[in-house]
Amino acid sequence: MLLRNLRTGKQLAEKVEVADSFWLRLKGLMFRREMDDGEAMLFKFGEMRKFRVHTFFVFFPIDLVFLDRNFKVVEVETNLSPWSIYNPSNESRYLLELPKNKAEGVREGDLIRPKPDF
Repeated sequence: MLLRNLRTGKQLAEKVEVADSFWLRLKGLMFRREMDDGEAMLFKFGEMRKFRVHTFFVFFPIDLVFLDRNFKVVEVETNLSPWSIYNPSNESRYLLELPKNKAEGVREGDLIRPKPDF
C-alpha cells in the first residue's frame, strides 16, 4: 500500500504493515532495530478515542500521525525518542507510525490516502 499526503502530494510510505488485531497492536514496532525510509505501521482501532503511545523496546525515534475515521490528520508528533510515552490531545481512529522526519510537513487537517495508482 502506498500512502501519500493529498495536500502536499508527498509519499509517506510505500510498504505499510497494518496492525488490526490486539496482538499486532500490542507488539507494534517493539524489538525492531530500525525502520526503512519507505516503511510504516498503521494501527487500526475500533473506535475514536485518545490512544497513548509508548516506545518501550523500540530502538529508534519515530513520527506519529493520528488520523480520524476519514484519514484526516488530527495530530502529529515528530521525532519521538525510544523509551518514551506520548499522550495525544485529540481522539483518533488510526495511528500511522513512520521513521523519524518522514511526517515533516504533515499538519492537522491533511488527508492521507493511498496513491491513485495503487
